[in-house]
Amino acid sequence: MKYRLASLRPVHGRLALKFLNWVIKQPNLELNHVTHIICTTTHILVRARMYNFAKTTLKHLLQLPIGLNSVFGALMETYPICNSNPAVFDLLIRVCLRNRMVGDAVQTFYLMGFRGLNPSVYTCNMVLGSLVKEQKVDMFWSFFKGMLAKGICPDVATFNILLNALCERGKFKNAGFLLRKMEESGVYPTAVTYNTLLNWYCKKGRYKAASQLIDCMASKGIGVDVCTYNVFIDNLCRDSRSAKGYLLLKRMRRNMVYPNEITYNTLISGFVREGKIEVATKVFDEMSLFNLLPNSITYNTLIAGHCTTGNIGEALRLMDVMVSHGLRPNEVTYGALLNGLYKNAEFGMVSSILERMRMGGVRVSHISYTAMIDGLCKNGMLEEAVQLLDDMLKVSVNPDVVTFSVLINGFFRVGKINNAKEIMCKMYKTGLVPNGILYSTLIYNYCKMGYLKEALNAYAVMNHSGHVADHFTCNVLVATFCRYGKLEEAEYFMNHMSRMGLDPNSVTFDCIINGYGNSGDALKAFSVFDKMNSLGHFPSLFTYGGLLKGLCIGGHINEALKFFHRLRCIPNAVDNVIFNTILTSTCRSGNLSDAIALINEMVTNDFLPDNFTYTNLIAGLCKKGKIVAALLLSGKAIEKGLLSPNPAVYTSLVDGLLKHGHARAALYIFEEMLNKDVEPDTVAFNVIIDQYSRKGKTSKVNDILSTMKSKNLCFNLATYNILLHGYAKRHAMARCFMLYKDMIRHGFLPDKFSWHSLILGYCQSKSFDVAIKILRWITLEGHVIDRFTFNMLITKFCERNEMKKAFELVKQMNQFMVIPNVDTYNALFNGLVRTSDFHKAHRVLQVLLESGSVPTNKQYITLINGMCRVGNIKGAMKLQDEMKTLGISSHNVAMSAIVRGLANSKKIENAIWVLDLMLEMQIIPTVATFTTLMHVYCKEANVAKALELRSIMEHCHVKLDVVAYNVLISGLCANGDIEAAFKLYEEMKQRDLWPNTSIYIVLIDSFCAGNYQIESEKLLRDIQDRELVSLNSYGGTKRLNELLIIYRKELIHLRSVLILGQFNLLRFVSSVKSSGGFLLVKSFLETLAQEIL
Repeated sequence: MKYRLASLRPVHGRLALKFLNWVIKQPNLELNHVTHIICTTTHILVRARMYNFAKTTLKHLLQLPIGLNSVFGALMETYPICNSNPAVFDLLIRVCLRNRMVGDAVQTFYLMGFRGLNPSVYTCNMVLGSLVKEQKVDMFWSFFKGMLAKGICPDVATFNILLNALCERGKFKNAGFLLRKMEESGVYPTAVTYNTLLNWYCKKGRYKAASQLIDCMASKGIGVDVCTYNVFIDNLCRDSRSAKGYLLLKRMRRNMVYPNEITYNTLISGFVREGKIEVATKVFDEMSLFNLLPNSITYNTLIAGHCTTGNIGEALRLMDVMVSHGLRPNEVTYGALLNGLYKNAEFGMVSSILERMRMGGVRVSHISYTAMIDGLCKNGMLEEAVQLLDDMLKVSVNPDVVTFSVLINGFFRVGKINNAKEIMCKMYKTGLVPNGILYSTLIYNYCKMGYLKEALNAYAVMNHSGHVADHFTCNVLVATFCRYGKLEEAEYFMNHMSRMGLDPNSVTFDCIINGYGNSGDALKAFSVFDKMNSLGHFPSLFTYGGLLKGLCIGGHINEALKFFHRLRCIPNAVDNVIFNTILTSTCRSGNLSDAIALINEMVTNDFLPDNFTYTNLIAGLCKKGKIVAALLLSGKAIEKGLLSPNPAVYTSLVDGLLKHGHARAALYIFEEMLNKDVEPDTVAFNVIIDQYSRKGKTSKVNDILSTMKSKNLCFNLATYNILLHGYAKRHAMARCFMLYKDMIRHGFLPDKFSWHSLILGYCQSKSFDVAIKILRWITLEGHVIDRFTFNMLITKFCERNEMKKAFELVKQMNQFMVIPNVDTYNALFNGLVRTSDFHKAHRVLQVLLESGSVPTNKQYITLINGMCRVGNIKGAMKLQDEMKTLGISSHNVAMSAIVRGLANSKKIENAIWVLDLMLEMQIIPTVATFTTLMHVYCKEANVAKALELRSIMEHCHVKLDVVAYNVLISGLCANGDIEAAFKLYEEMKQRDLWPNTSIYIVLIDSFCAGNYQIESEKLLRDIQDRELVSLNSYGGTKRLNELLIIYRKELIHLRSVLILGQFNLLRFVSSVKSSGGFLLVKSFLETLAQEIL
């Protein structure tokens, strides 16, 4: 059937639709039949001008599983049958666009072209507009070229879309060229064209060009109406240029264009947003002068502005004026007032405002409740905020996610995580689920408070709920990983971002680079930097700072200087921060001359040294011990205005003076800081507290704490840690526990130093079970225990011979990825040797070797002695071979250790067998080896054997030392051979060996027991010549035996003094070595040697 009528009426269309509805309900209908009938019906509807119904049928047609090509083919097949017109294909394109099928719309356009059909320019403009919205730039220009190729003449709307596309990409030069071409082709721009350009000029900040465009419009006779000016003024106000917007208002009036309410509302809103409430009020007054009546928007804007600035009285007055002019305050008005009252803690007026709302029939919305809850939270009234939430639910006002977010943020702000979790539960009970913003807020707060595990759980739930984390959220997690030294996890998370389709940005890389920089791992930092460059991210000053920091902290000062000089060749890559980073490292390394040269270079390159620069230099001088120079530099710099007095400078000076024992001078500097109105911060007080706490001056510490409280200075985490450590060292665990509770109450989370102090205190107090319980608890809470704390506990258990517990701790270390170091293995080794578990001790040495550290000579000799003691000669021999292989000591030292070990274990026969083996192998034993064997023989009264060993020593060209002579002389004296002993004494003197006090005492005892007058006189003369004993106090008595007894007493006293001095010396050397003062040790030893000699 062919429709030959010129046109159809709606009645025909309705009949066609009725027939279509009947057909599609028939069973066993094939898809091609359905397609055919729908296409036919569509053509009939188009001819009957029932376009909306035609669009509906086309939409159903597109939903059929046949594809666009089949749809277009079916429409073309029925096109001649129905004698249709091309409008049906225009409708098809528009239906595709409405259903966001832009690609299908473009494809339809090209399919029409193949059949010689062209859509209308209006339809083409719709396609172009959709392509611009979807940012399909290439397809946009391709489509436009296709239009021109098919002879579709663009109209003004087309050019407006093209201009909008060019301006959106910032191609204003091309837009100007297109505008000229538009005029040349006979299509004249309209006000819409110029307004489009004007809007984009303003959005891109090209206000001068926008002003010139208005002049151009006027010159071309295009009327610049109030809408054009409003667009310009609105953009200026949004860009915080309300003053320029007001000048434009004056220009409007000069050009006889009268502003309307929208113009004034825009300006008032702009001034309020910029905080210029007084100017906004003047504009409001001017509005009334020109017979323009303010509306609700005007009053609401001003009321909100006054509430923000805390001027609640004026806001209430404006509301009364609003009512007097016949305008009813609405929800926005009251919401602004309530928000202002709560933010400014004006809680007394809230009830009256709520009453006015009820009287005015204005319902308190969830937005107003949210504003009130936010105000309460910001004023610390969290319980009241929760009560208001409950009231809100009672009156059937449903809170939204924002309401709960405000409360959760409030609790997080004061560190009450459990309360925040309770609010989350309430939210779930109301049927709400967190949105992406709330998840991001939770993650941010958990990270800020150090709960990384909780943050990761929130992130996992966020992903599971279908919310995609943005760059900010992911970067917060990466930064937190880095802050806690979990750099490998940070890199893994960065790779996870890529797998999730969120490519890491430059901030992500900067966080990881800075993390490696802070840990001193420059190699890893540069590796991440290379990856960053390969992905096309540009480094910033922050990036370069992190790399430089890695070199400096890692101790690679020369490489840092080279990198710094390379940075100077890169434009804008160096600033004061970079200079100060390299300066800090230089000062810490003690290269003060280099630091001065660096400051000179800084000035040469037009970078003025700032407070941080001078503070660094002063801190470097203090650390180097040049306190006088630091004081002079700070004084001169402050006097010349180069350095403003700040707590950091004074803290460095006070710290330096206290460390070098100048307590009075330090207190004077501290008082000077107070007199100069430089309020000491908590760090400054921490320095003094730390020094007094280390010295055990509790009363001084308490005085300083009282001063801090009088100045309203709060403790920081470092203060708590210093006090915890001080109390722990003095075993004051009750005070430690009270301090710990106070620390938690003030919202401070313990760090590794806090836990270390607590565990140290319980270890010192012998409460090891409590120390272990604390360790287990903090590991269950997800805190990371450092190696130092583990080593302390392991050492304590090893000292108590509780090796099972010590090894359990080592296992726990490995579980937490804390790698044992030399101190760990040394503690285990000493404990195993103490418990005679030499096999395990040897295994510990092997593990130590595998970790890259070489065991000491002393450890192997200790182990050899132990094996010899239990009769494991074979094991001892293996150990000495191992020592030789590792190059720890020579072969003679290793085998000598075996001999000594056997001798000390009273296995003298075995010892002599090893000695003979050494001599057969032409390995010369050490003096100590011979001395040990001689000592054993002498104790067994077998002096002859001891003298035989002496002969072997001389045959091996091993010279006897003082200890060897002491052993032989003592053995001969004990055996009654006094003359032979005295001969050895004379031999010592001939060899320029000074006998020690023990030799003198043994000989005196022997001489007193017999008649040895000549030998006694010689001995007394030798003692007098060495000035070991003064006779003046004894009146020069000449009785020989009496003198010998007196000398004996004096020598015994001298020996006890020397032993005590040796003990104190060892303590002194240990303390000085720990601070690196080797030159001081050397000087002290030389002085002591001179005094002894």
